[in-house]
Amino acid sequence: MGKRGMQRSPFSNIVVHGTYKDEKTAFQTDTPGSLMLTQITISNLATIQSLTLSLAEGFTVLTGETGAGKSILTDAVRLVLGSRGSSDMVRTGEKQAVIEAVFHIQGLNEVTVLLDELGIPGGEELVIRRILADNGRSRAVANDCSISQPKLEQLGQYLINIHGQHDNQMLLNPATHLDFLDGYGQLLPLRQAVGQRFRQYTQLAKQKQEALEQAGRRDARLEELNHTVTDLEQAQLRQGEMEELRREHTLLTHSSELARITGTLAQLLYEGESALHTQAGEAVHLMDQAAAFDPALEEAGAALKAVRSQVEDVYRVVAGSAHRLDVDPNRLDQVNERLALLEKLARRHGGTVEAAMETLAKAKEELDRLMDYDVTLQGLEKELTRAAQELHEQARVLSERRREAAAALDPLVNGLLAELGMEKAQFQTKVEPARTSTGMTPAYTSLGMDQVEFLLASNPGQSPRPLARIASGGELSRIMLSLKSALAKADPTRTLIFDEVDQGIAGAVADRVGQKLRALGQSHQVVCITHLPQIAAQGTHHILVQKDVIEGQTYTRVRVLHGPDKVEEVARLMSGMDITPQTRLAAQEMLSRQG
Repeated sequence: MGKRGMQRSPFSNIVVHGTYKDEKTAFQTDTPGSLMLTQITISNLATIQSLTLSLAEGFTVLTGETGAGKSILTDAVRLVLGSRGSSDMVRTGEKQAVIEAVFHIQGLNEVTVLLDELGIPGGEELVIRRILADNGRSRAVANDCSISQPKLEQLGQYLINIHGQHDNQMLLNPATHLDFLDGYGQLLPLRQAVGQRFRQYTQLAKQKQEALEQAGRRDARLEELNHTVTDLEQAQLRQGEMEELRREHTLLTHSSELARITGTLAQLLYEGESALHTQAGEAVHLMDQAAAFDPALEEAGAALKAVRSQVEDVYRVVAGSAHRLDVDPNRLDQVNERLALLEKLARRHGGTVEAAMETLAKAKEELDRLMDYDVTLQGLEKELTRAAQELHEQARVLSERRREAAAALDPLVNGLLAELGMEKAQFQTKVEPARTSTGMTPAYTSLGMDQVEFLLASNPGQSPRPLARIASGGELSRIMLSLKSALAKADPTRTLIFDEVDQGIAGAVADRVGQKLRALGQSHQVVCITHLPQIAAQGTHHILVQKDVIEGQTYTRVRVLHGPDKVEEVARLMSGMDITPQTRLAAQEMLSRQG
């Protein structure tokens, strides 16, 4: 098929262009704005050969006939978010599938902090690329840094929330419910203060535990330290002493040979009848006589006198060496004994005399601390008691504020559920004291003293159950839509994808679901896959997913709808393939009501 021309939609920031088969199909936005997911590029995934989809902010609907490939798009998003892939997802005949997603993350502190913890550079954009090979192996990179599948899955929770049947979402994880409640009640600053107090308390508790553990070893340690200090102090260690003793040891060991050599040198230099000093004196006398007749020899005479003086200096050094040999005959034994002591202490305490001296200083410091143990422990106990009281008081205030926030959240969510056709459902936020591993309450953490869980009773007479145990995909999607609407300002995930939100609903309820999705699009980037005209008509942007078969090969492509094309698609959703003028008029009227 030939290349199609570029089409401009009535929305000023949307352009669709490209082809399918061996080229690209793209839906692009000129200005990404503050949205989260700006673009996703898919190659060789199932029936998609090459497709680039750029998303705008607001509420976007995806429609298309069953089997067109809408589920492939959500599968691609799931792969980018860290879900496991399989080899049968790779397009037949290709070696690998590649999915790349670009996220605008500027100002999103939760994502920035997590990227820093994962060692991934941040910035204004986050680019995640997932490569799935035909042998089932896969790898992923985030901003050109390798990232493991579990870490990618952890990061994905903050990027996109996919709401569909059997999806494991943040709101189905009770560990996240506390975050949503605190966000709704604007309690995060207070929780941060509790966390800081908790860290202070745990640090003091750790110090006390270490002090108590030291107490059990205190007597033995005191004895050990006293022995070390006594040994090292008695040794009267001095820096550089071992090197001095080794030099002296060498001198004493070779004293006889050295005495013979220095005696001979003394005779040659000064003491013998024909010593150098005597001969140099005679030479100086003769040079003086010669210089009287030839002044040119005066300089040479001065040099000769200097030689005679240097001979005297050398003799004095040699005589001094001989004098040093006249020492106590027991000195060598003393030096050997001292060297043996120093070497023993060095082996015990670090390998050198200097290390042994450092050991002595540290041992004295530790002795002082142990001697002050009682005072230190009493001080720690007072500080710990005060920190525990302050932690309890701050956690108690936080707990009260959470119960107040829950009391306000529950009727809000129940009202939204009623608007979405679940009038009999009852939503409940359970706030109860956290328990220790032994079942004691309260258990304090950096999050306070509470555990929070969202519960729901779908029908009258049922006891509220955890959200994770709700089986109906349609109910689950509407519950999530209600929660997302109520918690819009607190939700850290900016991009929401709703799949099967229209399951089991029609008529006025479907219209209200569409209105809620459109309203949610004011604070989030919302994408909804739907088969209902009431919801499709509410979309700020409309993308049609189509499937073509060319020369026996299947290709999925996307197209942005606007004007008559959007009317035609809404009419198809209303009546199927048998579209009449009356159906088109009804579709036009439905679209016009959305402004």
